[in-house]
Amino acid sequence: MRKTHPIFWIFVPVLLAISVGGFWGTANYGPLGNPSPAIAECSSLRDFVKNEESIGKVEWQQYRDLVDEFLALPAASNERIPLIEKMASTVIGVLGHDLAIYKEMDKFSSCVVQEKRTELPGLIEETESAINFLNGSTPINGNYFNPELGTWNTAYYEEYLSALDFLKAQSKTTA
Repeated sequence: MRKTHPIFWIFVPVLLAISVGGFWGTANYGPLGNPSPAIAECSSLRDFVKNEESIGKVEWQQYRDLVDEFLALPAASNERIPLIEKMASTVIGVLGHDLAIYKEMDKFSSCVVQEKRTELPGLIEETESAINFLNGSTPINGNYFNPELGTWNTAYYEEYLSALDFLKAQSKTTA
């Protein structure tokens, strides 16, 4: 009978572990060239956010143009009330896009940066209450939105920030 070299007793378990790892990787991430389901979800979420932001940013710019127009009006102008109504409806559209983004990020929270995950429920609630306030359906501090007053907080939504900052860095690897 022939004697087995001791080195084979080391190589056999190592090769066995490598092959089991290969099967596990294929089962969890699919064959070569296919992204893992988690990567595909995050990529889909990123595309959704980019899409919503591209539309929302255009509406936001329209809103800011209306704010500039509002600031140029004299305080006693008759054009203030219709302009406030137009600003409100425009910002409701922008907030609608923001709300869709926040809800989608909440649905796929594994794609969101850990520190930002806890902020999502608050952002959803704030955005919904702002939309409801501007629709006139919910009061804030006991006051309903009334464009007839002729006032508008011109600092509201002064800066457009991207929700892409909430997402984890995009992984370019596939299994």
